[in-house]
Amino acid sequence: MADDDNQTPEEAEATEADTEAEEGEGADGEEGADGEEGAPPKKNKKLLFILIGVGLLLGAGGGAAVYFLVLNKPAEEEVVEEVDPMAALGQVAFYDLDQISVNLMSDGRANRFLKTKLTLELYSEEDIPLLQKILPRVVDDFQTYLRQLRVQDLQGSAGIHRLKEGLLIRANQSAEPVRVKNVLFKEIIIQ
Repeated sequence: MADDDNQTPEEAEATEADTEAEEGEGADGEEGADGEEGAPPKKNKKLLFILIGVGLLLGAGGGAAVYFLVLNKPAEEEVVEEVDPMAALGQVAFYDLDQISVNLMSDGRANRFLKTKLTLELYSEEDIPLLQKILPRVVDDFQTYLRQLRVQDLQGSAGIHRLKEGLLIRANQSAEPVRVKNVLFKEIIIQ
């Protein structure tokens, strides 16, 4: 206290204000949760939790806005070329083959037959005259291939799909330089 006598009036007021502030903290009975002096009051903790909650909500809302407005662009902004289906059909041609009937390989019990009507899909109408010139070769390859099949080879949709692929491969090999786009079944009967 001897030092207090040598203080200027401003320093004395500051010291007196500090002393009053220290005494006032515990005077109102607002101590921290643990009863310690200097702990923040409960009101400040509630305010802190509210501010954190508001911050999280704003962050989530901002993230959602960025996703929907920036990252998730609508599909209508994409440029899509429309294709006229009739124009695409104009570039293909179809050629019907006569019915093909063959004996299938059997296990010796009964003879089994395959009858089919096929249509060849070509890339252009200009290929038809050339295909007609080499058609006997195509039909011969088809018959040779079909005669080596068994009834089990043709069962189910998978069997018919394999048959179609095999015919397409042989059609392109035997009809060269004509390119066959697809082999279509008009009729298929197994007896």
